[in-house]
Amino acid sequence: GDSPLYNIGGYLDFAGAVAPERIQHALAQLVARHDALRTQLHIDTDGMPRQTFAPALPVDVALHDFCALPDPSAATHALMQAQMARPFAMSGEPLLRFMLVKLDDDLYRLGIQAHHLILDGWGFGQLLQSLAQLYTAQEQDRHAEPLVTSYIDFIEADQRYLQSARYARDREYWLDKYHVLPEPLLSPKHPAKTSSNTFVQAFPAALLNRMEQVANRDQASAFHVLLAAMYVYFTRTSQREEWVVGLPILNRSNALFRATVGMFTQVSAVRFQFSESLSFSALVRGIRDQLKQDFRHQRFPLSEM
Repeated sequence: GDSPLYNIGGYLDFAGAVAPERIQHALAQLVARHDALRTQLHIDTDGMPRQTFAPALPVDVALHDFCALPDPSAATHALMQAQMARPFAMSGEPLLRFMLVKLDDDLYRLGIQAHHLILDGWGFGQLLQSLAQLYTAQEQDRHAEPLVTSYIDFIEADQRYLQSARYARDREYWLDKYHVLPEPLLSPKHPAKTSSNTFVQAFPAALLNRMEQVANRDQASAFHVLLAAMYVYFTRTSQREEWVVGLPILNRSNALFRATVGMFTQVSAVRFQFSESLSFSALVRGIRDQLKQDFRHQRFPLSEM
């Protein structure tokens, strides 16, 4: 609705000689090239939003010149933050926006914001790569590389998956795993009185190096070591052997869609249950093997469970 909580965005700095009109033209090509960026939502008669793809979408790039300001970088940051806080309207309007800020004669910053419905973190990276290719092709006066697989192709492939034998196997796997639902690990104690907050702490590189050393001994990754540490902490503080954690996944197991711009990501509900008599090393290996097995069935949507 009118909430900005699902806005996703970032910025890109162009250092050196930059032609703003080329950036605008490359952005127009970008939106024309990737159908997910032309997604629009329309509220249906039953009050639910329906997704459509506009055949074409005008691209308006707001231009700001902050060269004369005392602190162009701070002013640009404040503008980007204000734009991120602006909700997108779900009434047929574009679900992304661009702005270009001139900080100096040889420094421009391009800000991009989108609704998370049309873009995920990996897709944001693909968007920037595609933009770079289009801008460079203009500079070198050549045609850009061929189009990647369309997001609409992914939607159609997903519909076929829901009717496939693989879907049936994935469904059986997950429903068997959650035949009995576990008790929630965390529950709100005073939902009416508490407010949320954020705690940020630096993650030392030396700690990461030690985690990687532990992981290497067990043919695992630092991620497996981190999950093992969290498993030990939560199961001991809660006096239980079971822990379920939601892991965000790319959901791009098909190489055909690796470079497709759009929203693919979903959450996999991973359920860990190990004996407290295991060594930490054995626990890391157990988590590694559990994830490997779960990821074979990762395409199954959590909402279908």
